[in-house]
Amino acid sequence: MVKIIQAKPHNTEAIKVFYSQCGYGGGLSEEDLILIAQLEEKIVGAVRLCPHAGFFVLRGMQVLAKFQQQGIGTRLLQACTEQLVDQVCYCIPWQHLRSFYQQAGFQEVAPVGVPDLLRERFDNYISRGMNVLIMCRSPASKKSLH
Repeated sequence: MVKIIQAKPHNTEAIKVFYSQCGYGGGLSEEDLILIAQLEEKIVGAVRLCPHAGFFVLRGMQVLAKFQQQGIGTRLLQACTEQLVDQVCYCIPWQHLRSFYQQAGFQEVAPVGVPDLLRERFDNYISRGMNVLIMCRSPASKKSLH
C-alpha cells in the first residue's frame, strides 16, 4: 500500500534520484516542504511546497509513469491542501491538468495579477513552448477531493 508522508532530511538524495527518473530538474531547497508517496520504502511520487513571502508555490508534482492513474497524485495533492489550509498557494501546471488541480480548489488566474517570480517563471515556460497556466488556491477555496 502506498503511503504519503512528509519527507525527512535523510530522504533528500532519494528524492533527487526520483526526480531524475521522472525527468524533472527543478531541484530542491532546504526550505521546501516535500511530501512523498512511498511503496515499500521506494519513492513513487513527490511534490514540493516552496514557501515565499505570503504564499507557497506547489512544484515538482511527479508520479512514476507505472504508478500513474492510481490516485497517488490525488492523494499527494490532498496532503498538500491539508498542509496549506490557511495559506495562498500557486502552481504552474500543464494545461491538460487544469481539472486535476481544480478538484483541490485551485483556480486559473491571469499572469498580470500574480507575484513577479511566478509571472517570470510562467513567461519563461511559455517562451519555451510549454503549454502551461497559472493557478491559485486561496484559503477560501476549500473543496474536497474525491
